[in-house]
Amino acid sequence: MTKPEPDTVCALATPPGRGGIAVVRISGPKTFTLLDRIIRGPKPSGRPTHTTRLSWLKDHNGQNIDQVMVSGFRAPKSYTGEDLAEISCHGGRLIADTIVRLLKTQGCRPAEPGEFTRRAVMAGKFTLSQAEAILDLVNARTRAALKNALNRYQGGLSELIAGLAEELRDIVAQAEHHLGFDETNRAWPPKLAAKKKRLVRKLARIIAQSKRTRYLHEGANCAIVGRPNVGKSSLFNRLLGQQRAVVAPGPGTTRDRVDANLVFGDVPVTLSDTGGLTGRLARTIARLAAAQTREAIKQADLILAVLDGSEPARAADREVLKAVRQKQTICVVNKTDKTPRLETGFLNGHRPIRVSALTGLNIGRLRAMITQRFRLGKQDTVANSRHIEILEQCRDAVSRSIDTPDAETAAIELQAGLDILGQVDAPTTSTEILDRVFARFCVGK
Repeated sequence: MTKPEPDTVCALATPPGRGGIAVVRISGPKTFTLLDRIIRGPKPSGRPTHTTRLSWLKDHNGQNIDQVMVSGFRAPKSYTGEDLAEISCHGGRLIADTIVRLLKTQGCRPAEPGEFTRRAVMAGKFTLSQAEAILDLVNARTRAALKNALNRYQGGLSELIAGLAEELRDIVAQAEHHLGFDETNRAWPPKLAAKKKRLVRKLARIIAQSKRTRYLHEGANCAIVGRPNVGKSSLFNRLLGQQRAVVAPGPGTTRDRVDANLVFGDVPVTLSDTGGLTGRLARTIARLAAAQTREAIKQADLILAVLDGSEPARAADREVLKAVRQKQTICVVNKTDKTPRLETGFLNGHRPIRVSALTGLNIGRLRAMITQRFRLGKQDTVANSRHIEILEQCRDAVSRSIDTPDAETAAIELQAGLDILGQVDAPTTSTEILDRVFARFCVGK
């Protein structure tokens, strides 16, 4: 059965809006046929690959649209592995949109998010992890994030996974040899059992480090939490370095969650100022604000639990610490510019930092503590949730092979772990995985 010819697709490859130039990208088997119809003068199909020419673009009535630079790339030596062209026109939404509409009338289909890079993966131009690294290169917000993405784009993650797969493949081969050599002895040889345990420990170390490295690209969430009127908004403004949240002497000023983006060390962080946590007898609007705060706590990677150092502890303060007990927390005692009246015996082992959001006392120390909590240490090449999930599934499969008393079942678990590792770079038969990866891309990439 003949395989159907793929569609020829087009999309704006640069951000929409005004600019010096805009680039419209076309990829597919009809690329040069379409260009021949809309370019005035010598036909692009007659030019060698990897050439750029200044040309006039015409509409279906023969009227000039814009003078453009047309770059052509022949398959398979192109980004997508297909015939591909890029039309560089004058910046401005109208001209670019006119060109895209013209291409559609000539038989182009609008590209889906990430479709150009997806086609590149399917053509073997990139591994899937390299394609993900391209997105992280585009979205990098810190130099560390850029360095990490570049490492994966150059194959760093593929090398790491290949090394893990080689170790696991060796264990699988030895397990199969053991089963074939002595079917009556179902116990693992001690050396083989030790190899599996070492691999589990290695996977666990990589996973732990990767959960921190993930912050580089996915960012981290830090929520400021406390009962009403302890100075959460003042602290939020101090950390941000500008007046974002409204501050007033009375309690309950903050009703809605207020978010701001900043960087601690190498990590982009969303800092959230939340409404005060209140008891069950609070008014409806306060209860709604508290529910929003509890959602922020659930989403947070780090909590700043704020207490008022100028007042004795209240039941609501204990409720705050109870609400954040399962989270990584920094206990912040605010208003230390006033007479201290807060007893700290109820902090359950938390070592508080004493600050004054009003005067700025110890705010620098608090920033340093937050930075330390998000410290990356040695940056591993694993950097997103999909990779971490795969490593966790592999670790679990190898762990099950250790725990099961039946050697044949254990060998099946080991092979399953090896197959799972392959999903990092070679899931090109899985539409579900490809859809998950490329849904995050912009249309023109």
